[in-house]
Amino acid sequence: MTQKTNAYLISAYLEPLALKRLVDALNIEHKVDFYIHIDAKASISQFLTPLQDYPNVIFLKGCERVAVHWGGYSQVQMQYNLIQKMLSSNTTYLRIFNLTGTDYPLVSNRTLLTLPPDNKEFIIGYDVSHETKINPQKGSMQNKFLYYHFMDTRFTSFLNRRHIKKKNRYDLLGYDFYFGSEYWCLSYNCLKDIFQIYSGDKKLQKILRYSFVPSEAWIHTVFFNSKWASQGERYCDIYKGLHSLSPVHYFEYGEKIKILTEKDWEKISSSGKFFCRKVQSGVSDKLILQINKTRQEDD
Repeated sequence: MTQKTNAYLISAYLEPLALKRLVDALNIEHKVDFYIHIDAKASISQFLTPLQDYPNVIFLKGCERVAVHWGGYSQVQMQYNLIQKMLSSNTTYLRIFNLTGTDYPLVSNRTLLTLPPDNKEFIIGYDVSHETKINPQKGSMQNKFLYYHFMDTRFTSFLNRRHIKKKNRYDLLGYDFYFGSEYWCLSYNCLKDIFQIYSGDKKLQKILRYSFVPSEAWIHTVFFNSKWASQGERYCDIYKGLHSLSPVHYFEYGEKIKILTEKDWEKISSSGKFFCRKVQSGVSDKLILQINKTRQEDD
């Protein structure tokens, strides 16, 4: 087995050049690898061509690719396949970051490559099982997991309106249930343990199959019921939105994720986060120039 410092797991379906820009910003060939999933609904060739000469870029291909539907279990399967691909390689890593193709780093590569490897995991979990402080605007987070959601079907809207309560519910698991941002940074041994535990937990898999955005729950639930729990952060306040559970990324989430511009620089630069999302070519260009200037000053 060889060892590198960081692995970046990246999901993408839009903007091939943005993906290349992200890879170029993070790329130090002998220290990092990239594992990339392109939504099966998109043409992979447009993403392969710009990165075809990068020996440390590994694309999932064939049956490893998933047709991803937002909010559905297909997001879990996509993340699972990325982790499996990374774990089945002949390389170990100190840290693994979960990203999207429209993210961009805010800190220098030196910072990303020198994070403490053993005593801190960058993940924040909201304890759904003991939810007591409910935000009237957000409602109870328990409903995302107590009722059936059919996000991967053609009849999503009709079926979800039926509001059918599950027989196999998360509150019958026998352990606490958590959710949080699906963009995290974990150590190799931690993520390996989580992957192996989840692979054997058929009951949790069944519960998540028809939950709402289960990609925000499978890693967190296993993590905060494992020996690694003390190295993460439990969120203990009223839930204010997904941004409050994001340990790695700065983003603004209203009806959808806001495309960031140079006007957002002051908030972004003072966030203390490692990455921002999302950036878009032709819209975020000035912001990226500002970020690059700061990153170079930190190196």
